[in-house]
Formats: sequence, C-alpha cells, structure tokens
Amino acid sequence: MRSKPTRSARSQRTKHTAAALVPALILLLCVTGFVWAQKQVAVVVDGQTLRVDSQSADVAGLLSEAGVTVGSGDLVFPSRDSKVTAGMSVVVRHAVPVTLVFGGTESSLNVVGKTVADALVAAGVDPAAAAGITPALNAPLKPGMRISAPDSFARISTVTTDVPFPVVARPDGTLPKGVRRVLKPGGNGSVMRVFRSLVVGGVEGSATLTAEKVVEEPVTQIVAIGTGDGSTRRQLAIAHIPAALRLGTKAPTGRRIKVVATAYSAAEPGASSGTAMGPRCERGVIAVDPDVIPLGSHIFVPGYGFAIAADTGGMINGRHVDLCFNSVGEVNAWGKRYLTIIVLD
Repeated sequence: MRSKPTRSARSQRTKHTAAALVPALILLLCVTGFVWAQKQVAVVVDGQTLRVDSQSADVAGLLSEAGVTVGSGDLVFPSRDSKVTAGMSVVVRHAVPVTLVFGGTESSLNVVGKTVADALVAAGVDPAAAAGITPALNAPLKPGMRISAPDSFARISTVTTDVPFPVVARPDGTLPKGVRRVLKPGGNGSVMRVFRSLVVGGVEGSATLTAEKVVEEPVTQIVAIGTGDGSTRRQLAIAHIPAALRLGTKAPTGRRIKVVATAYSAAEPGASSGTAMGPRCERGVIAVDPDVIPLGSHIFVPGYGFAIAADTGGMINGRHVDLCFNSVGEVNAWGKRYLTIIVLD
C-alpha cells in the first residue's frame, strides 16, 4: 500500500516555478538598475560631439570613461569636480602648443582656440593691426605650428585701476564748528582701460588709451561739517553732569533704546581727553551716534548711571554708545554689554 503524498502535485509544481522565477527576477532588477543608473551626456571635444551613457558621479570620471584626456592647460566646462546629470553637455577644448616669433623674440604658448588670430589675441597682439602675419589669420591652429610677424606690430594690453570716490560735504548746525562726521562711507570704484602700443624691432613704444569701461561705480561719501556757533544747547561746553541729575532722586522716564554699550577712557594709551562738545572725557560723558541720540541729551544707563551725550566717534554708528570711565580698570570691568538706556530729554 502506497503512502499518501503529504502535498499535492500542483503544490509541488508551484514551488518549483517560484524557485525558477526568483533568479530571473533578481537578474532583471540588476539589469534595469544598471540602466537607471546610466545618464546620457553630450561631450563636445574640440567641436566634435560624443554621446556617452555614463555612470560616473563627476565630470572627471565621465571624461575618463569616455576616453578623453585633459591636460593642465585645457579648458573643461563645467569644471571636472562638477556633478554629472542626465542631459548635460560637457565642453572640452584642448590647448594647442604653438611657437610665436614677434620682432625676433620667440616664445612658446598653449592656445585654447581655433585659428592663428586666437593665438595672437592670447599673446596680447591685435590681429586687426598685425600686418604680414604668417600663416594667415584664419589658418587653423596645429600642434607645433610656428607663427611669425614682422618687426612692427601692435600690442594690446588692459589695465584695471581704482577710481577714487567723490565726497559731498553737508553743513550741520548741530555739530560744533569744524567737526566732521561721516554720514555715509564712500567706496572706490574700478575702471578697465585698453591700451595700444606699437612694437618695432622688439622695442615697445608708448601706449595709447583706446577704450575704457567702468567695472564698478564708486560710492559717494557724505560728510557732515559742523557749523554751530556755540549758542546752541548741543554745543555747550559741559564740564560736569549736574549733581541733582547724577544722583537721580526719581525713577528715570523717557525714550527707551536698546543699545550695545562699550567703554573707553582718556587714560588708555593714545587716547584723547577731549570730546566733540568740549567737556573733558570723564565718567558721566558718553559717545553716541547723533542720528540716533542728539548731542546734549541726558541719558540714564543701567549699571552706569546718569550721563550726557557729549562725544562722537568713527566707530559709534547706530544703536551703539561708548561710556567714558576714569580708569582703564573700569573699562576692562565693563567690557561690552547689551542693555536698554533711557533718553531723558
């Protein structure tokens, strides 16, 4: 008597069919994954276009994969470390080594170009003014080509120079007479000038300016010039803060301003004891930006006390006050603090 099969024949066939499909599925995934990872890229080498299916991550790998060699003087765009993306174009222009002979002087040059005219431009020679050049200006460049010119030819050079910024002075009656304050910093511009000179027998003559182009416009500096005559409150030579104000018998009220508060002292090396309004630099006098806090204003500074805005400074701009102390030790102890001051008047 035969024993009964534990599974049906249909079940056995299904198992064998599934086992056969698994390797085929894995192979299919490998092949399709390989295809998906490939990116079609156009590589243009010296005007000739190559279509490359690449798996490289960067342009350097792509060029190696395509069998394109690149030297140090060759042009590659985009750069070799750029990421390769599908549909991109990579341009390679190989530099052509040529020999240039001008006025008896021989030099070697690697030229990224197509014609003799390109080589002349790379050497700083104006092709339009260079008569008697051999080979002809439109002759294609070839490695080892020798390009010669007669003793007389034109040389083109470019020079970029700074353009000083203009200064506009504005009279300001709120500043003491003769005091200058920069309201808006200036900045130099730049201009590119093209010069043409004639080279005869290897000797270059004087250069003539043929064109110029502004690369960057200069920024005008605006300066306030004090014209006050001493009759205004802001120009009073205040020697000390009034005792009642310094004691502060009442809680201070007024306009509140968030500032950064630094410190200085006339006792510091190289420091001046004078101030913009005249009083001596001592505790109770602070430097301010007059556009934010008018000179002559009485101010309460937490941790410092009552003071008067009687000084300015080139580095005191915006919401920045500089507190005067009598000693360097006090300056170091104060450091730099962020706080809210009260402008009393």
